Amino acid sequence: MASEEPAKQDADLQQFVDHFLDPGHNDAGKYRKGVERLREAAVNHRKSPLVLPWLNEQSQQMAYYVIPRRRDQLTAVRDLLVAFLGPSLAKYGYDVPSMLDKPHEAPVRERYGAGNVFIIAATYDMTERRRLRTALERMVDVVERSPVRAWSAPKPLGRLLADFEAALLSGAPQVSAAILQQLDLQGGLSAANVKHLKIRLLAAQGRANDLLSLPGLREVLLQDPPLLVKDLVLSALYATRIEPALTAGDLAGAVKALTAPDSNFSLLSDGDLMAYSDQAVTALLVGTYGRGETEELSRSIACLYAEGRGETVPDALASYLQLLESALTPSESVDPASAAVEASADLEDIPATVSLTTWGEVIRAVTQNEKEAFDLCRKLDVRRGGAPIQLEMTSDSELARIFANLSDAEYESVWQYALGPFLQELTRAELYYRQTLTTVMRSIVNQRCDPANLAVLDLLLELFLRTAPDALEYSEFLEQMSVGFDQWVAPETAGQALDFVDRLAAFASPVPDARVQTAQLLLGPLFSQSQRLDSAYLSTARSLTQELALGLEWPERTPAQEDGEAVDVGPAQILVYGLDEGVLQRVQKHITQQHPSVRVVLSAEKVATKQLKEAARNSDFSVMITQCAAHAATNCIAQYAKKVVYPRGAGSASVTHAAITALHERAVEQQDVSAGKR
Repeated sequence: MASEEPAKQDADLQQFVDHFLDPGHNDAGKYRKGVERLREAAVNHRKSPLVLPWLNEQSQQMAYYVIPRRRDQLTAVRDLLVAFLGPSLAKYGYDVPSMLDKPHEAPVRERYGAGNVFIIAATYDMTERRRLRTALERMVDVVERSPVRAWSAPKPLGRLLADFEAALLSGAPQVSAAILQQLDLQGGLSAANVKHLKIRLLAAQGRANDLLSLPGLREVLLQDPPLLVKDLVLSALYATRIEPALTAGDLAGAVKALTAPDSNFSLLSDGDLMAYSDQAVTALLVGTYGRGETEELSRSIACLYAEGRGETVPDALASYLQLLESALTPSESVDPASAAVEASADLEDIPATVSLTTWGEVIRAVTQNEKEAFDLCRKLDVRRGGAPIQLEMTSDSELARIFANLSDAEYESVWQYALGPFLQELTRAELYYRQTLTTVMRSIVNQRCDPANLAVLDLLLELFLRTAPDALEYSEFLEQMSVGFDQWVAPETAGQALDFVDRLAAFASPVPDARVQTAQLLLGPLFSQSQRLDSAYLSTARSLTQELALGLEWPERTPAQEDGEAVDVGPAQILVYGLDEGVLQRVQKHITQQHPSVRVVLSAEKVATKQLKEAARNSDFSVMITQCAAHAATNCIAQYAKKVVYPRGAGSASVTHAAITALHERAVEQQDVSAGKR
């Protein structure tokens, strides 16, 4: 019986491959000679991934579906595609799995699951198509002949969790998604904890609808998840169901939305009101009103006003409070100050008397695994979009000494729990901690150069340059940061490298020679392999070279050299959202230089304003920089935008590349529609 099971699996695989390559719905199946080698490898190989071609002759669109044979091989297959194809032969799809949302992809999705398959789009040029097919055939042959090996040593669980948080903080949602996938495959976390991280990722991207429809959400909430998870779900409910009703003046409609069976609001309505972010607070107030708990509603609103958070109270409920208070006897009236004291005594997450008053104390407490420090860091994260929680700032020199004396284990703990809230505080308060930033930067440069670290390093560079360092500080920071450039700068990381150069160009330099030298170290490896860069990156590199007078002659890309970029993007309007207005201005400059007919609307709003809604609604697509973004704004954009594009980093080069790529894809789609190919 045991021998029958592999035979059945082989038959199932043969049937799947034959169905996929059936000429009735896949024109690639008509060309037996062109697909036979990959067909045989898909059925007979055991180690190499499946590579299946797909062709639509009417639209002349061709792609290769690269499918890992096991889910735990996803990262290894991605590395193989980067090595064998990279940006030289495949501009897109080789490093990020597809969600498989097209009708003909249903069998693949059912068998292998969404998010576990890479789709390599081929160009229209026949020579380039042959090169791509040859590279893929070579890849499967090499992998199949290679000795059995472990593709990568699994990272420690704590490191993966720390990297996930770091990538979220630094505006690299694709990196966070890849780390989350690795966490899920590697194991070590409960299913509920994996869901918690998924909720965090969806919230950071403003995908409130996807968050509320997440499979297993109700089961997660039944297990009384951490405050942050509850806050994110409440904020999603506010963005998708409550805010539209309140904007229309329909308080009853907002209440009805919360009482719907699929809202799960009944599992979220407990806990301390003042510990939540502004959007979550508004949702809880509407829920309290809907339950008819008038005295509780009155005390809560009074407390919010006493704490300076009265803007979270909807107008309809503020008016209701006035009517309620007029009906109370003097002995029953609510005093805001006493209500605030009473509420503060009920805090679940932070004791009424907090012993941690400075960032230095918080960092030390985190290294000693003190629960109070972890709880405070979580609360700082929850409230990042609401009223700030004041902590005194330790002196720069003392905090730098604390970071410098951390052991590896202590640093990992600080990275996971405290570094994000600390850097967010620096971003908000515009505090100047040059020595501390330099110390943290050294620890990153000397450890590793993975995507999460590069994203944080970009944020550290931005925060350091904001402090207007003197000549010595500037030179030392750039010199130490440059130590690891040769370990990671390559065409595959062109976006990160160009982001760094753009940061240098955006700020005044006290030592122009140091800036030029650092920029040349970053651009040198890209210049030597410029034929592997697409035109969007080349254009940005050319612009930065001219701005900094670097003397590099980047090649021009002609329409014949790069398929998909010969189209005229035509007039369009796009919204670019982020909190760093300097980055937004440079993105606007880069895009309009390349495509003058494109109107770029910028927004750095922290709340869901009428102007932000209109900009998202009227734009062809929106580009969202998630770095330190406020959930109120990101949820608003995702609700009203026709399409949302997420750049791979928070720097202007990455954002510009994401926008221009989306413009080209839109132009190709419009051409196909006008030609009757879709």
